[in-house]
Amino acid sequence: MKYQLENFNGSYDFRSNLHCDWYMEPHIHEYCELLYCKKGEAEVTVNGKTLRLPEKQLVWIPPNCVHQYRCEGAEVVCAVFSHDFIPLYFAQVGQGRPAVNPVDVSDLAQIIEGFPDVDRRERLTISGYLNLICARTLGQTELESTERQDGILYQKVVSYLSEHFREDICLSSVAATFGYNEKYLSHCLHSLTGVHFTKLLALYRIEYAKKRLTERRVNIGAIAMECGFSAINTFNRNFKSITGMTPSEYRKTASQS
Repeated sequence: MKYQLENFNGSYDFRSNLHCDWYMEPHIHEYCELLYCKKGEAEVTVNGKTLRLPEKQLVWIPPNCVHQYRCEGAEVVCAVFSHDFIPLYFAQVGQGRPAVNPVDVSDLAQIIEGFPDVDRRERLTISGYLNLICARTLGQTELESTERQDGILYQKVVSYLSEHFREDICLSSVAATFGYNEKYLSHCLHSLTGVHFTKLLALYRIEYAKKRLTERRVNIGAIAMECGFSAINTFNRNFKSITGMTPSEYRKTASQS
């Protein structure tokens, strides 16, 4: 999993693209993001919760949520944008966060499908469109309570994990590195992402393992050690839990495709 540093504290930053048969690895950032299914059906996973996204529906991804997409046979529009476009949205949700569920936006299809071609300098137009989608999203979903946490701390920790996940690290060692109480750090990470530290660390390691498994000559046991796991059984258990397949099954599937 990666932390997208380019999606952090921009000024009127808006990016949108049309994707076909798209896979987006687990990632996280400070911006809001939306995924709209133009054709077919997509699979969206947010903080460990997987849902199906039918045609003409949309999911709104709040900031600091671990999310990934699998869009085989589907056409989707993805948009990522800074918070200054939608200040009223954040004022309304306060310390809450909308539950991530598909939202019917069939009547807004023409607007959303045109996002990839929108001139990024048209800030007022973009803001109007995004606020319209915000209103629709909040009207069809419930707010989940969450506490505001130290986003700078979170950014530092996730950046640290992306560089050191292959090493022998744990929650206590990371907390000591940054001078924070272990329980506070655990609560902060889980509050923002819905994922515990051990799962977050495992996500980084498994994503790295998936890339190494495409190399047929590398022994699976060696990959487990290289990823930072101390035992092959732990590696196999985490891999199956996250991907739904054993490392051997994943390697076979990857070689066939």
